[in-house]
Amino acid sequence: MTFNPTTYYVWLGASCDYAHKERVSSGAYRAELGGKVIDSFICTDDHTTEFRMLLTAMIHAMETLPEFSDIVFITNVAYLQNFNREPTSDTANADLISRCRELIPRHTSVSVKIVPYHKYPILSELHQQTHQAMEDYRKRRA
Repeated sequence: MTFNPTTYYVWLGASCDYAHKERVSSGAYRAELGGKVIDSFICTDDHTTEFRMLLTAMIHAMETLPEFSDIVFITNVAYLQNFNREPTSDTANADLISRCRELIPRHTSVSVKIVPYHKYPILSELHQQTHQAMEDYRKRRA
């Protein structure tokens, strides 16, 4: 993959604990510009899904990164390709997708690139970070 030095590359990862009744989920990103990490973010909540946490992380990045940026979200989660589609009454996470759509015009370009999970170690690192965030969240709530 070729990286443009003036584009923000935002790596996205998430975890969801379907085995527990509180169903804790976590999402994270690591934003890079010119090959350097310039921002990171982790969000965690219970009674939700990893998809909601990924969309929440995307929203945070679009709100945080400078206006008129070129942003490429990189993930292995194909679901995120829906971030810019007009939600319908049947759309899951319509509220978050609508917020993404509101933020897109703030930037020059925003896109999602789907990549193989095992090809990019950063995706595994983000998964581990979100898993740890879920564990920490559960401990704080206990």
